[in-house]
Amino acid sequence: MTHEMTEPQVLQEPGTDEGFENKNVWMRGLWMVVLAIFFGFAEALLLLLALVQFLWMLFGKEKNRPIADFGADLSDWLARVARFQTGETDDRPFPFAKWGPEEK
Repeated sequence: MTHEMTEPQVLQEPGTDEGFENKNVWMRGLWMVVLAIFFGFAEALLLLLALVQFLWMLFGKEKNRPIADFGADLSDWLARVARFQTGETDDRPFPFAKWGPEEK
């Protein structure tokens, strides 16, 4: 009965990339902060647009199509930021990617 010495296996955290460099983490952190600030502005813009759309529908008796279309694009952008912030994707949203819905 012989006891062979085996090298210990290093367990890797789920979802981590083997070649991920520390520099990339710091750059991602910087963009996360910048995008978080933009996200705050976008939330305020969304509130303003919702108020204008409500008043438009109240007094104009119809939806303002440009506001609705911009709202759809804005909601898509907010979702992309959330996916980047939470690490679900490495794809940075506008201004690094095209504005509007993602092409599939």
